[in-house]
Amino acid sequence: MPNLTKQWQSAVAGNLLSAYLKAFKLKGIALSTVSGVLFIAGCAMGPDYQRPDIDIPEQYLEELQQTEGLNAGLKHWREFYLDPELQLLIEHALDQNLDLEGVRSRLLAARANVTVTDADLFPVVGLNASGERALDSALTSTDPVKEDTFYVAGTVSWELDLWGANRRRSEAEFANFISSQEALNLATISLISDVASRYYEWLDIEQRYQISLNTAQLRKKERDLARLRKQNGVISGLQVRQAEVEYQSAKVTLPDLDYERSEKANQLRILLGEFKYPLTPKTEAQLKAEGPLFPDSFAVGIPSQMLSQRPDVKTAEQALVAANANVGVAKTAFFPKFTISGSYGSESESLSDIFDSEGVTWSLLAGITAPIFNSGKISAQYDVAKEEAKQAMLSYRSTVLAAYFEVNDAMNSFRRSELAIEAQQELVEASTEYTRLAMLRYRNGVSSSLDLMDAQRNLFSAQLTLSQVKRDRLLSMITLYRALGGGVLTSAEMQAELEQE
Repeated sequence: MPNLTKQWQSAVAGNLLSAYLKAFKLKGIALSTVSGVLFIAGCAMGPDYQRPDIDIPEQYLEELQQTEGLNAGLKHWREFYLDPELQLLIEHALDQNLDLEGVRSRLLAARANVTVTDADLFPVVGLNASGERALDSALTSTDPVKEDTFYVAGTVSWELDLWGANRRRSEAEFANFISSQEALNLATISLISDVASRYYEWLDIEQRYQISLNTAQLRKKERDLARLRKQNGVISGLQVRQAEVEYQSAKVTLPDLDYERSEKANQLRILLGEFKYPLTPKTEAQLKAEGPLFPDSFAVGIPSQMLSQRPDVKTAEQALVAANANVGVAKTAFFPKFTISGSYGSESESLSDIFDSEGVTWSLLAGITAPIFNSGKISAQYDVAKEEAKQAMLSYRSTVLAAYFEVNDAMNSFRRSELAIEAQQELVEASTEYTRLAMLRYRNGVSSSLDLMDAQRNLFSAQLTLSQVKRDRLLSMITLYRALGGGVLTSAEMQAELEQE
C-alpha cells in the first residue's frame, strides 16, 4: 500500500508541475528538474524502523513440564480454562465489562485517526460557489445600477510530500493504531485472568467458610456433650471450659470469612459489569466431578516467543515504531514545503448561462515556504524527537526484560504450589488419622480431652491451609498463562471488535 501511494503521488505531482510550467510558459526549465523533484518525492526522511536486536536467553531459568503440545500462551482461553461455569463468567465479562468497553472505544478512535492522518497524503478537492447582487451608491454614481455576479468552481489544493513528512506521520499513527489493538488484547488478557482469579478466590473462601461452619457445629455438639458429662460428674468444669474455648475459636472465624466471601463476590460482579449476578458456590467434590479445571500438561515455549505473544511487549515495540517515524517528521522541518492549488470554474452575470464556455475561469498557484531563522527551534525539536526515540528503545528493552523474569517467577510460583499441595495433603491425612485415634482414646478413657482438642485444632488448621494452597496453585496457573500472553484475541475476534460498532 505505501508503494502504491508513492507512485500515485509521483504521477500526480508530475502532471501538476507540467501544467504549471505550461500555464506560465516556463518551458525552458529542464525536465531533469521535474525528474529530480519526483525522485525526492519517492523518499522519506529519517531512519526506517528495524526491530532492535535483543540477546534473549534461549531458555527460561526454571524448567517446567515440557510437552510436544502447543505453547500454553498460544492456546485460546477456552482451551485453557476448562471449568464450564468459569467459561460462562468470562464470556459475560468480555461482553459487559465497562473498562473493556472503554478500551474498545479508544481502538475505534485510533482507527479513525489513521484515516485523518492519511488524508494529508492526498489532494483536497472542494467546490466553491457564490452569488452576489450589488448596487452602486447614488451619491457617488450618476447612474447607479444593480449588478449580479455568479461564480462556481472546483478547487484543488495539495502539499507535496517531497520529504515524506506526511508518510512518516501516517506510519506513526498506524503504529499507534496497532498499539491500541494490543492495548485491547492486554485488557482482554487482564480481564480474563482477573475473572478466573476472583472466581477461584471466591470458591476458596466459600470452601473455608464451610469448613469453619462444619467445625463450629461439631465443636458445639462436643461442648454440649461436655456440659452433660459435667452434670453427671464424669468430667470437671475445666474440661467444659476447654470445650467452650474450642467452639468459640472455630465460631470466631465465621464473621471474617462471611465478609470476605461477600467482598470477593462483589469484586467479581464488578468485572462482570452487573449489580446482581447469581453466583452459586461449588464444593471441592463438585469441581472434581465436573472434570479437570486446566489442561493436564502444557509447554511454555522459548523466551523469544514473547516478542510475538505478549501484548505489552508488542505495545512497547509499536511505541518505538511511532517514535522512530517522528524522528523523520522532525527532520523534514529543516526543508522547504511545496504547495500547489488551483481552481477551474465559470463566472457570469446571469445564472442561466453560468456554464457558458465564454465564462470559464481558472487559476493555478504554486508556493514554497522555507525556514530561515527560528532561534534553533527546529533543531531542538529534532533533538527532542531523537531522545524520545531513545526513550522508547529503552522502554522496549525494559519491557522485554521484565516479561522474561515475569514468566520465570510465574514458573517458580507454579512449582512451589505443586510441592506445597503434596506436603499439605499429607499433613491433612496425618491430622485426620491423629484425630480419629485421639477420639477413640478419649472415648475409651485412655486420654484426656486436651489430646482430642489438640488433634481437632491441628486438623482444622490443616484443612483451612490446604484450601488456601489449592487456591494458590490455581492462581499460579492463571498467572503463568497470563505471563505467556495467553488469552489474546484471534484475528476473527479482533475484526469483530472493530466491526461491532
